[in-house]
Amino acid sequence: MLVAMNDASAHLLDDIERLSALNRARRDPAIERQLVDLRVQAFNSLQWPLNPQPWPPAWQDPFDAEALHASGGIPEITREQLSANALAAGVLGHGALLVRDFVPAERIAPLQQAIEAAVSKRDRKQAGDTIATDDADYCPSGFLNSQYKLGVGRKFIADTGGVWAADSPRGLFEVMELYRELQLKKLLGDYFGEAPCVSVKKWVLRRVDPIAGEADWHQDGAFMGKDVRSMNLWIALSDCGGDSVNPGIDIVPRHFDHIVQTGTDGARFDWTVGPAYVEKHYTDTPWVRPAFKAGDALFFDHMNLHRTAWAPHITGRRYAIECWFFAASVNAANQIPMVF
Repeated sequence: MLVAMNDASAHLLDDIERLSALNRARRDPAIERQLVDLRVQAFNSLQWPLNPQPWPPAWQDPFDAEALHASGGIPEITREQLSANALAAGVLGHGALLVRDFVPAERIAPLQQAIEAAVSKRDRKQAGDTIATDDADYCPSGFLNSQYKLGVGRKFIADTGGVWAADSPRGLFEVMELYRELQLKKLLGDYFGEAPCVSVKKWVLRRVDPIAGEADWHQDGAFMGKDVRSMNLWIALSDCGGDSVNPGIDIVPRHFDHIVQTGTDGARFDWTVGPAYVEKHYTDTPWVRPAFKAGDALFFDHMNLHRTAWAPHITGRRYAIECWFFAASVNAANQIPMVF
């Protein structure tokens, strides 16, 4: 599918490739800050025609019924087995796909450190400490702040233990390098049938401490829009979930084609789903709490019903990266798309 491009947009894309190569050779905070702005500006300069191919994509289910039963209904594969068909079969057929050892072992500690630096410096700045305005670990973009209203969204992410990747130019670059190494652009391009994009508001570096009590459930489509085409990549950088002391994620292992009832059965917000609603209505596919090792990843889309795990024994901290990818022509515009 051809993307409409003028000289200005071609120049922006060339700048992204050129500056990324320079920063790959030698990290430069000024380049990393510039790349954040360029990714938003480049997306806005391009025209993304609607993909004429049928949606959702056709797929064949390769997963063994016995193995699915043993895993609670969520299919599990290794990184070497990951393909566009496996992705579609897992997410569209069963609600999610768990990929073991997705992140190379040598990348886990540096990514944890990047998240720790971003969250710690954000917290210090909020506490009144002096953090250099050009610090690449935490440096919200002046361009984004001037063009978009971000305060409420940024505060919500902070309150839930995260930092937007766009607010950490160094963190964003390091994660983008991981995605490049794992050839995610091709995988998601094959799945969507067109170029994927990322976004400012739905790309989060997370350092999550235990929550205060049982959480509501939610579908991101309830506030992003039902008709976007999405894929969330949730990467655990700590052992978590299952019986771990570190908070994981709870999942209803089925694919939904609609937004379920919100604001009832004890829900705290009008866009969330009450715990009692899930207990009553999905007895045929009861929710599961997958056990993750650091480096494992979970894929699911905006129709998935999930929540942050809570239990009295959960007392630890979890590091994770959550990034929502969209088909460029059917993206969540309110989340501020960026070129991938």
